[in-house]
Amino acid sequence: MAPTLNFVPGRGLQYAVSFDDEAPQVVTLVPQKYSAQNGNRDWEKSVEDNARYGHTSHTLMKPGYHTLKFWMVDPGIVLSKLVVDLGGVKPSYLGPPESYCNGREQNRPAKTN
Repeated sequence: MAPTLNFVPGRGLQYAVSFDDEAPQVVTLVPQKYSAQNGNRDWEKSVEDNARYGHTSHTLMKPGYHTLKFWMVDPGIVLSKLVVDLGGVKPSYLGPPESYCNGREQNRPAKTN
């Protein structure tokens, strides 16, 4: 996600993720009493990286196509990149390159020389 802070007094920032029809997993991206005062290394790192990371784990019971759902719980969270690791994603500063998205090719403008 893009760097963000808990801007609503007394409340953190959350989002949720689910696959198919499973119940959404709520993730707290910024805790309720988070303070980005000078010297807060976590805040400094998220600004330096221009990213704040959240993680979930899911068990998909059957093979085939699945629908990933990203749920807004609180406003102010900007999704920058979503990585689905089925095993084998190597750590890197910017994350893995974009992968093929079913249906995207038909919406892409024609290449010109």
